[in-house]
Amino acid sequence: ARSRDKLRCLQLLARSGLRIPRTVMARDASNVPRLVDEVGGLPAVVKLLRGTQGVGVMLASTIPELQGILDTFQGLGQEIVLQEFVAESRGRDIRALVVGGRVVGAMRRRAKRGEFRSNLHRGGRGRPVELAPAYVEAAVRATEVVGLEVAGVDLLETSEGPTLLEVNSSPGFEGLERATGLDAAGAI
Repeated sequence: ARSRDKLRCLQLLARSGLRIPRTVMARDASNVPRLVDEVGGLPAVVKLLRGTQGVGVMLASTIPELQGILDTFQGLGQEIVLQEFVAESRGRDIRALVVGGRVVGAMRRRAKRGEFRSNLHRGGRGRPVELAPAYVEAAVRATEVVGLEVAGVDLLETSEGPTLLEVNSSPGFEGLERATGLDAAGAI
């Protein structure tokens, strides 16, 4: 339950001292300029509170665009978060598979041209990557904080080190296996 609610998960990670993008709950579309200021300006990422495979994740570049997205989601009864867009990682992230307190495999995902989401289900490509110790530590710690034995941990590479995007409690691992040759099911 902690990982399925994106906002709750990010709160737990931040409280534990792990780096996350600036994030706010967008309950009311009437205060869009203030929300944008709180996440560091535009563009900003809009996410459904619950979602998988990049569904319900959008990038808003203007206030009217963001207002329209918020109005639409809220009109459909969906809860959303607004998040800082980490420009230096645009279209690229790391997925680490953590099993039993250790990273058993990792890949760098890169978005297809014209897309900012690197999810493989959105056309992204994965390549194996050997993680630096800080990224291993962040992935393992995030999994512990959320209380999972098995998790897919998504991280951004930034000049300040790893920034956690998400902890997935039911990670798909077909793409990771394809990219790395890892037997993920065997590791689990």
